[in-house]
Amino acid sequence: MARTCYYELLGVERSASDADLKKAYRRLALVWHPDKNHGNVEEATRVFAEIKEAYETLSDPQERTWYDNHREQILRGDDVVTDYGQADMGGNTSFMQTEALMRYFSATSFRGFGDTTDGFFAVYRELFARLRDEELQSSAESDDILLNLNFGGTHTHYDEDAAYAQGRTRGAGTGSTLRDFYNFWTTFSTRKSFGWFDRYRLADADNRQVRRLMEKENRRLREKARREFVETVQNLATWVRKRDPRYKSFVAHRQHQQQLREDEQRRRIAEQRAAAAEDASTYICQAWEEVDYTSMLGEHGPSSDDAEAKSSTQSAGDLGQDELICVICDKNFKTTAQKANHEKSKKHLKVVRDARREMLREERQMAKMQQQQGAAEDSDSAAQESDDSTAQLTDGAEEDALAQLIQELAMAQSSKKSKRKKRPQPNPESTEEPAVKPITDQEPTPDLEVPTHRPTKRDMRRERQRKQAQNELACNVCAKEFTSRNHLFNHINDTGHALAKPEKAKSKSNRK
Repeated sequence: MARTCYYELLGVERSASDADLKKAYRRLALVWHPDKNHGNVEEATRVFAEIKEAYETLSDPQERTWYDNHREQILRGDDVVTDYGQADMGGNTSFMQTEALMRYFSATSFRGFGDTTDGFFAVYRELFARLRDEELQSSAESDDILLNLNFGGTHTHYDEDAAYAQGRTRGAGTGSTLRDFYNFWTTFSTRKSFGWFDRYRLADADNRQVRRLMEKENRRLREKARREFVETVQNLATWVRKRDPRYKSFVAHRQHQQQLREDEQRRRIAEQRAAAAEDASTYICQAWEEVDYTSMLGEHGPSSDDAEAKSSTQSAGDLGQDELICVICDKNFKTTAQKANHEKSKKHLKVVRDARREMLREERQMAKMQQQQGAAEDSDSAAQESDDSTAQLTDGAEEDALAQLIQELAMAQSSKKSKRKKRPQPNPESTEEPAVKPITDQEPTPDLEVPTHRPTKRDMRRERQRKQAQNELACNVCAKEFTSRNHLFNHINDTGHALAKPEKAKSKSNRK
């Protein structure tokens, strides 16, 4: 029986968006809903079920991708061959092919969700029972888990253990639940060899190389067929579970239980908060907890409670606000963690170093200014003291002081002349220290460098090398000296004063 394409059924293009699919589904539901067709209920129910199935399939991204990839096989339906033959297990064995499973990806493969022969449970119970028998025939070993798999019927619970915990009667059990059934088929892996997909007979190979190529091609075809079959069975099990009313009931019940647990938890939290608030309102303070602070106010100065509270609140607020401010960078922060991260940043550390240098520079300038100011004050005080002492002298004292000053100057000049005549010659071998020159009011003479030892040959050679190096950094044309070779080369390039240095005549001792 040929099937109608879901896109054609909804009247949309294959590239339609989710909004287009929803709009088309609502439009057709208003036309074919059974409540709108009282005179043609059977046909309206059938068409509405197909429209609903098409919308559910195409609105799910995974199912839509699967449908687009296998659209041609699904539309062929019953027109494909359902069995493959294989005689490698000691007898003729028929297996269902992958294309035959495609027709079960549609709501038209069953009629209703009852226990009738063409209903949902009967159709898929028979299908999965056949797939189970094929897997048992393909393996010589028996599998208890595979033998106990059963699709069940209308009254089968999805989870027998959960149903028993809720007080329901446990089913006449087969050793596995509907949950185990779907877990097995959604993670299905076949045991079939798929040898009927071999293209070449190995006996027809001419040599070993051809035989290996045949084996490689046959193995590739088998793996491809096995992968397609396993993927089809897993997607079919997922498709059936999504539409199984027992699974839907289990999911709805589980969501309801979760909602009840969340409501109960919120109710308990609200009761605990109400009880805590009631206890706080009815709490009676003990006598030992009451402390009278009014007697302490006189010791620390008169102040009202409101003023203290206001000042403490304001100081606490200012302190908290100041703690979250970087004064150097002029930035505000919301948390202490933000401020700690900022203080570790390179930018903040650079600003701190610059500010520290600026403060040190200002401190040095202030110290220098204070020192200069102190020196000026000392000179002013000395001048003031001299003026005061001069004013206090009498006329006779002034004359005596003036005569004494003239006598001292004359003695100093005479001693200076005698020293010039009898100036001793410096003796390098003498170890006596020179006499200390008396301090006079004359202008100081510049210090003369007295050689402490006689220059050696090494010192003289180094001095000649130093002068020779200085002469090498001079231009041979204009005799201009330079501090480095780069400056000399730049001068030669700019002026063109390129003149070779005259070579010195070699001595006879250097000739070979």
